[in-house]
Amino acid sequence: MGGQYSIDVAGFVSTTDGVASALESLGQSVSGAVADLDQMVRLVTTEADLASALTGATEERRRTGPGAVQHGGDVVIAAGQVVLAYVQADDEMASTTSGAEASIPLPRTSGTGRREALAR
Repeated sequence: MGGQYSIDVAGFVSTTDGVASALESLGQSVSGAVADLDQMVRLVTTEADLASALTGATEERRRTGPGAVQHGGDVVIAAGQVVLAYVQADDEMASTTSGAEASIPLPRTSGTGRREALAR
């Protein structure tokens, strides 16, 4: 596993805030649409065939719309948890590495070479 990894935490937070706001707006729209569908079905209840056709045509979206919004929210939450774990692990690794580097003595060589300058 080579390479370097980094996460723009501020960019991630900004992006997920935008997505969360959009999901909230979408959730309100889906709830409103479901309420409107209920009202439409109530308006045509005297026409059984029409009510049945309307219900049949909209039932899938009525069922999947709220679920899609919930799933989107779950994805945002999971992504946040992954980034938090990454940042915590990166902080832990950085503190462990810096502590280990501080305890390793640099080789001493005489003169004013590059190593000598680093050791000072």
